[in-house]
Amino acid sequence: MRTVPALRVRPVPVPALTPRQVDRMWQLYADFYDHVDRDTFERDLAEKTLVFLGCDATTGVIVGFSTALIYRHPYRGRAVGVYFSGDTIVLPGYWGQTALHRAVLYQLLRWKLRHPLTPLYWHLICSGYRTYLTLVRNLPTHWPDHRRATPEWERGLLQSVGRARYGDAWRAERAVVSFGEGQPVLKAAVAPITPALEALPEIAFFVTANPGYGTGDELAMLGRVDLRAVLGMVPKWLRKALRGRRARPVTGLAATTPAG
Repeated sequence: MRTVPALRVRPVPVPALTPRQVDRMWQLYADFYDHVDRDTFERDLAEKTLVFLGCDATTGVIVGFSTALIYRHPYRGRAVGVYFSGDTIVLPGYWGQTALHRAVLYQLLRWKLRHPLTPLYWHLICSGYRTYLTLVRNLPTHWPDHRRATPEWERGLLQSVGRARYGDAWRAERAVVSFGEGQPVLKAAVAPITPALEALPEIAFFVTANPGYGTGDELAMLGRVDLRAVLGMVPKWLRKALRGRRARPVTGLAATTPAG
């Protein structure tokens, strides 16, 4: 038995990434997705503004990453801030740590301080349940929410963002992104939904809302980023950090935290 290796995360502007870093990111991505190619991966990456690189604190090896795009979206006569969380992969030996969450939060707070009067929403699309839970369990105000209906204003915002970002791949009736046959899909062994998991109300909702998750369809989500959300995250992360200090066995390569 050995302790969980520490994860360190730092934001890197996409133009500042080195070819070697991009190679490693592609390797991680291709290890966990079928129906992917390097050209499409790099086109998607070029659209983003930041990458959160997760490295082993001892060796410096890249063991995860999350791509991000922060932009303003016009909606009903005003600008709305959107933090789009793209491809996100973290090797399972580094799960349960808060370094990535803290790095993202810092960037969101910086943006919010520069634009205090502009509402800010975290947007992601997910074909894996772990990504879905990232938003559900970190932002108390999120949509869709298994406990309540989505309010009209936020439902309209999700539709507006979806149409603008995904075009013909946007399935408005389900708020799902589907590129059809041959779209990227998590490999079968990556974070499967077991009967025990599906018994959880959040996971049962995810499966119902996105029945095509197994073939790569992605459920679109929004979470409101405000002071209440930020203050609510801090004690959760502190508890995780304290738990993480205890020794735990390191598992083999079994899953990712994919987003988009």
